[in-house]
Amino acid sequence: MSDLLQIVKGLSMQPKCVLVLGARTEAMLNWLFSLTATEVVLVEPEPAMFEKATLLHNAKGSPESVVIKHGVPAFDAKQKSMRYFVSNVPGYSSVLPPNVIKSIRPALEFTEQDAAVIELQPLLQQFDISESRPCLLVSQVNGAEQQCLNNQVLNAFTHVVIQSSLKPVFGETKPVEKLKKQFTECGRDYLVLAESMPPYSNFVATKKVHAEQALSYFSQRQQHREIKVALENQLNASQSDVKKITEELQQAKEQLQTAQQQSKGKLKQLGDELQQTKHQLQAAKQQSGEKQKQLSDELQQVKQNLLAEKQRFEESKASLNNELALQKQTVETVCSEKDKQRKELLEKIEHVQNSERKQIAALELTSKLNLKLQTDLDALRVSYAKKAKDETELKELVNELYAKLKHASKFYYELEKKYPELIEEQRG
Repeated sequence: MSDLLQIVKGLSMQPKCVLVLGARTEAMLNWLFSLTATEVVLVEPEPAMFEKATLLHNAKGSPESVVIKHGVPAFDAKQKSMRYFVSNVPGYSSVLPPNVIKSIRPALEFTEQDAAVIELQPLLQQFDISESRPCLLVSQVNGAEQQCLNNQVLNAFTHVVIQSSLKPVFGETKPVEKLKKQFTECGRDYLVLAESMPPYSNFVATKKVHAEQALSYFSQRQQHREIKVALENQLNASQSDVKKITEELQQAKEQLQTAQQQSKGKLKQLGDELQQTKHQLQAAKQQSGEKQKQLSDELQQVKQNLLAEKQRFEESKASLNNELALQKQTVETVCSEKDKQRKELLEKIEHVQNSERKQIAALELTSKLNLKLQTDLDALRVSYAKKAKDETELKELVNELYAKLKHASKFYYELEKKYPELIEEQRG
């Protein structure tokens, strides 16, 4: 809110009529429409502010107590229109060419347009503006007050608030000296209150109010305004700190949520890998058991086959030994009776020869059988060595699987010890 609006609101009177020459800000427009028990006449030369005032007037239901006119104010003008320099920022437009203002506000740009002229003299008569009743004049026209304010206008109002510049920032020359001269010629006491944004100042003149009392009053309002500004700055700083802390808290929450999601994902991945490792170990253990059982059965079968072959070999050997012993006994008997039974021996030579041939055939058969038994025994030994080798490899596989299972159990124990909350969450 501008300093001028604060001054106007601080006046200790309720005006019957308010004439505003240039609203300048939306805050001024809102205040004008809040004066429901006062006639308000707004002469607005700036196109942007006139459009905002019209929209606000329509939004309020077009109250009859507010009259809006679009044009440049002048007391008594012969021409119907004049040139007007429109600023790209509302509040800096003027009928005077922008000179020094562009050095103060370099970002300002102006466009020259034609604007209608609004005469003030008929408005004074139309709305019965005179010093006989409380009437307020507010002027913010950036130097144009020199062509629209004179003694007749100033004397018609009980309260006058004019914003002007201490230096000629537009095309005017010595604006402050001219206003002071006009107030002096009208016999009006006045106060000059500097705006918070130089070079603007506010001229305040009232009737039936002592100048020293008014100066004290506005000094107190200035102190109150400074206190209010300080409190508002503190409030803004606190709100900024709260907003910053809230943003940091929100960012920390988002980071925590992201970390929790990543942790859950990692835990799930580790759980799946551990479960898969357990399944693999169980499958390997089962396969190892089945393979070991199969090899054990095959080894037992080989042992039984070897024992059976050995038994058959022993039986064949015993039979051959019996036959050899019998043949030896027969030979000895024949030899002992050689002298006495030569004749019988000669008769039995053929029989003995036949027996020898039989023995030779038996020996050849025995040799062949022994050779076959030796060959079978060698084959059994090779088969047994192969089975023993398979058994050794199986044992090595079992030992390797046991080592992996032991390593996996140790890893699971360390994981459970390091992240107990994750294991509990997975079990839950």
